[in-house]
Amino acid sequence: MQFCKAKQCIILPVLATIITFTLLSLPGLGNQYANSQSNETNSATNTTSTGVELKDIHPSPLYLKSGSKFQIIATVVNDSPSKITFTAGVCDSPLSAQFLNNVVIRYIQGCTATSPPFELEPGKEVSVAGPSSDTIYQALAAGQTTASATFHYQTESGQVTNITQPFVFTIG
Repeated sequence: MQFCKAKQCIILPVLATIITFTLLSLPGLGNQYANSQSNETNSATNTTSTGVELKDIHPSPLYLKSGSKFQIIATVVNDSPSKITFTAGVCDSPLSAQFLNNVVIRYIQGCTATSPPFELEPGKEVSVAGPSSDTIYQALAAGQTTASATFHYQTESGQVTNITQPFVFTIG
């Protein structure tokens, strides 16, 4: 849970966005995170996307123990001919996950600050982290865990869509 004064709630997301855009524009910086997640769903979503892919999906921390809280990290690759946009900020994330086993998802009251959309140009990639501030992923039991990561975004034409990619990881 995050507490802040009115000015901090406005300044911190703006500052985080400025820092993220600055770091992403510097050459040679590989794994930058657009930390965010949205718990909003849209009935017009589409899982058959072309030109956008998820790769290198993994938990963070990488080596999980039973009882650990964690995030999911994925690299988003925009191989489409146009830019895509997605929510990226302190409270929101375009990346969510569902787990077949060994993980519980808890929902709490998170922060409510909004962030401007992040634009990913064609041919570029960025790492994103989820879940949002109102969601907690917690490892319950040791073993191989099957999951699906879903990335929500908007095309340049305004179509709201998503892509889902399965992945497997181990809880120690």
